[in-house]
Amino acid sequence: MPAFTLPDALVINLYWVLALLCCGFAAVAGGRSGRIGASMIITASVASVVGEQFGTWNQTHIPVMTIDFILLAGFYWLALRSKSYWPIWVTGFHLISVFSHIAVLFADDVRQMLYYGFGAFWSLPILLAMVIGISRDRLQRIEPG
Repeated sequence: MPAFTLPDALVINLYWVLALLCCGFAAVAGGRSGRIGASMIITASVASVVGEQFGTWNQTHIPVMTIDFILLAGFYWLALRSKSYWPIWVTGFHLISVFSHIAVLFADDVRQMLYYGFGAFWSLPILLAMVIGISRDRLQRIEPG
C-alpha cells in the first residue's frame, strides 16, 4: 500500500467501520445471500490487507488482483443463485474494480494512489448496494405487492 498520511488512516478506519456495520446488517437481515455476501466481503478485505504486503502499487498488484478475481467469481456465483437483485449490482460494481487491475497491465506509468484509489473506491458502492438491496427486499416481503 502506498505510504499513509493521517487522512488516509482515517479513511481506512472509516472503511472498516462501514464494512463491519454493513456486513453485520447483511448477515442479520439479509438471509442466506446476505450472510454469504457479507462473509465474502470481510474475507476478501482481510485477505487484501495481507496481500498488499506482497506487491507494489507501481504496477499490477498481483496478490490483490488475484483476491479481487476470486471475489468477482464469488459475487457472480451468488448473483446466479440468489433470489435478490443486489448481488447483480455488487458483481457489476466489483467488475469495475477488477478492470482497474487489467488497465494497469497495459499502462506504462501508473501513479500509486490513482491505482489504489480507483480499486478501493468501488468498495463503497458495493457495501451500499448490499444494504439498500437487502432493505428493499425486506420492505417487499412486508408490503404485499
